[in-house]
Amino acid sequence: MGVPGGDSQDSYRRFVAKHQLGDVPQVANEDGELWGQLGVSYQPRWVLVRADGSIERGGGTPPPDIVQDALTPA
Repeated sequence: MGVPGGDSQDSYRRFVAKHQLGDVPQVANEDGELWGQLGVSYQPRWVLVRADGSIERGGGTPPPDIVQDALTPA
C-alpha cells in the first residue's frame, strides 16, 4: 500500500503515475499524520508491518529478500 503524503492529492497522483505505481493501492495522507505514526519523514521510504506487529523500515526500493519475506505466508 502506498501512503503518499505531505502534499496535495494532485501532486501524489502525478508521483504515482510517474513511478508507475497505479497497481498499488494508495491512501492519501495530505496532513502527514500517518507518516508520523509510521516514522516516515521523506520519500521514497518503505515500511513493512508484520503480522506480529514488528516493523522494519528502509529507504529507496525494498531489498528483494524483504519483499519475498513479506509475500511468504507464515
